[in-house]
Amino acid sequence: MSDPKTSVVVPVYNDPDGLETTIESLGDQTATDYEVVIADNGSTDGTTEVARSLARHERVRYVGEERIQSSYAARNAGIEAAEGEILGFVDADMWVEPDYVESITDRMEAGDREYMGCRVEVVADGGLVARYRAATGFDVETYVREKRFAPTCCLVVRRGVFDAVGRFDGRLRSNGDLEFGRRAHDAGFDLVYEPGITLYHPARSTLRELVAQSARIGRGQGKLRERHGDRFDVRDPADPRNYFPVNPVAFRERVAGGSPSFAEAVGWYLIACLQKWSIAAGHLRRTAGSAVATRAPGRSRRR
Repeated sequence: MSDPKTSVVVPVYNDPDGLETTIESLGDQTATDYEVVIADNGSTDGTTEVARSLARHERVRYVGEERIQSSYAARNAGIEAAEGEILGFVDADMWVEPDYVESITDRMEAGDREYMGCRVEVVADGGLVARYRAATGFDVETYVREKRFAPTCCLVVRRGVFDAVGRFDGRLRSNGDLEFGRRAHDAGFDLVYEPGITLYHPARSTLRELVAQSARIGRGQGKLRERHGDRFDVRDPADPRNYFPVNPVAFRERVAGGSPSFAEAVGWYLIACLQKWSIAAGHLRRTAGSAVATRAPGRSRRR
């Protein structure tokens, strides 16, 4: 396509089935003036072949980012390749409604918006972990109102914002959406929450997946503290509060909307504690690894 109005960037790493789900939903849209850019982050399991195959569609393009292992680096490669003035971001394995592209384009243009976060619904097929994730989900409205950022999986940004403040910090493995959001806010760009546009995210269904994700978030917090500690008050990994159990009163309020039974609530609480401790362990590991790399001559600090 030439000069599409809107570009949707889909970063992916080792998830061919999830990518197919996302591209299928983005291919069946009511809008016509848009493109989809798949940004492959150096996949090793056949995802690259699937992505290239999907890019044979006239509306879908492919770009690779193999130098830096980070979803934010992949998104940056997608931004570089994209031609639209409005950029939407959807994670591989998510899906959207047929009017998603038309809706984000209309909302951005009609309201003269610069920067928008949409609603995310976590979909759970069953199981204790999946139901916990669906109940705790993505509270995008709170993120936007209190923390001045929106997760990249539901983000819509005008190209001019990236031109003004720069792209995502591709060296971060997680928390890059928070760092970018704070940077855009400090530059005076208005972030708006749009509850009328919903994206769908599958719930992680096993403890292994949840622990791995939480540890990655913790490592991202360590990297954020290391790189942007002057702008973010990230708690020291040695702070004992990181290892206290989750506050049961606050937790009960958080999951009230999920209407769990007593037994289920107990299980969810234990999962929440494990999640918190996995984040703390990931942060501690990242900080300890950086300290060792700094002391050892001739070793790279890159992780």
